[in-house]
Parts: sequence; C-alpha cells; structure tokens
Amino acid sequence: MSKKLSEIYGMDIYTERAEYVGQVRDIILNIEKGDIMQLSLRPLKGEIGVDIRRTLQQETIPYDEIHKVGDIIICKKNPLREGRPREAIAPRTTA
Repeated sequence: MSKKLSEIYGMDIYTERAEYVGQVRDIILNIEKGDIMQLSLRPLKGEIGVDIRRTLQQETIPYDEIHKVGDIIICKKNPLREGRPREAIAPRTTA
C-alpha cells in the first residue's frame, strides 16, 4: 500500500501500546534518496518564534521508528523526549 505525502499530513500517531503521540504536521525528506527521514509534530515554517532546532530534537519522530502507516501511523515506541508542550499531547477532537 502506498500513500501520497499529502495524505500523511494530519494523521494521528500512536505507539504499538496504543499511546497517543501526536499528529503529523510536517515531513522531512531526503530528496536525493527519495525517502522520508522524519515526521514532525509541529510545522517547521510559518510560526513566529518557533525554535526549529528544538522542534527537530524534541518533536520529530525518525521514520525508522515508524512501524505501520494506514488509517493511523503506528510507531514502535514513543521516541519523544520529555519537555514536550502539554497541548501537543492531547488527541485531536472531531467536530
């Protein structure tokens, strides 16, 4: 099964233990290899005052930690470090 990059944006991410991690807000690609490198829980552009270095260190998931991509994304474990903003942890609500 394949997905377009545009379909991955906004997808919910859970661990194999059903722990909510966040939503895909940005995707970091290796253009030369055509591979996804990381999924970011925060947009990497467009927000004033965002520390990109901190976002890359604390709010991204290396793609090799992703186990499955379907209706949701499942990662092997929660690779995120402590110190993540509390609002990024709450699951998305549907309207």
